[in-house]
Amino acid sequence: MERSQEEFINGMIPDGSMEFSQSIIEGVEIKLCRNDPHIYKHHVHNELSLGYILEGSTDLTLNDRTIRYQAGDGVVIPPLMTHRCAPNDSKHWAYIMFFIDPDYYGDAVWFDQAKKLKGDEVKKLKSFIEQMLYERNRNALETILIELLLEFAETDSTVTTAAGTDEKIRAVHDYLIDHVRDAVSLEELERLSGLNKFSIIRNFKKIYVTTPAAYHLQYRVAEAKRLLKEGIDVFDVCDELKFYDQAHLIREFKKMYGVTPGAYLEQLNE
Repeated sequence: MERSQEEFINGMIPDGSMEFSQSIIEGVEIKLCRNDPHIYKHHVHNELSLGYILEGSTDLTLNDRTIRYQAGDGVVIPPLMTHRCAPNDSKHWAYIMFFIDPDYYGDAVWFDQAKKLKGDEVKKLKSFIEQMLYERNRNALETILIELLLEFAETDSTVTTAAGTDEKIRAVHDYLIDHVRDAVSLEELERLSGLNKFSIIRNFKKIYVTTPAAYHLQYRVAEAKRLLKEGIDVFDVCDELKFYDQAHLIREFKKMYGVTPGAYLEQLNE
């Protein structure tokens, strides 16, 4: 996103506001807050809290410790953990929080420690936030969210892969290749493999490095490149490969190849 952080904040949350909304992912609620004077007492949430500090700083008080968060930090607070958030300056304070119903992830992952996210973890979280602003494809957003939850959750070295899982994941891979011209949902992949969506994404990444949705998108872009080279009109390519619009294809094409489809074709014809 080619905007400064201040522009990002101002475009996202009005000054002096606190707003709740339901995301397009069932079981996920969004809270936006900027310079709201509300003072919180110690409290708990039924949901998992996953947030990003946009502006200012705060002290998060838990039962046994206090964690300082500032702009650019991510936060994870498990369900039913008593806590209190005390911004250091309520007139210079902005954040976005996702409340995720534990029923959404069930026993696929678990969280029992509050923690601060930094580095690559925060980059991935911020990328998810930015996509929430313009991405209307639930399957794409849900894939990113599941990937985040898998990364941020507590780890268990005793977890083993069930027999036959690799074969099921390869069947998922082949299904994606065979359906390059179709929109493929996580629900379809669950029915095909007999695995839940968390297991699909976790194990697909082990074999193919990326998620099923990202792999499918990359293959669609590669197929778009082939069709464009054959002289197929860009609008027809978008329609055939189920890109939302031309801008979507251009954005993804440039991510993969470093140039727009138009520039690619011009260079071929020089």
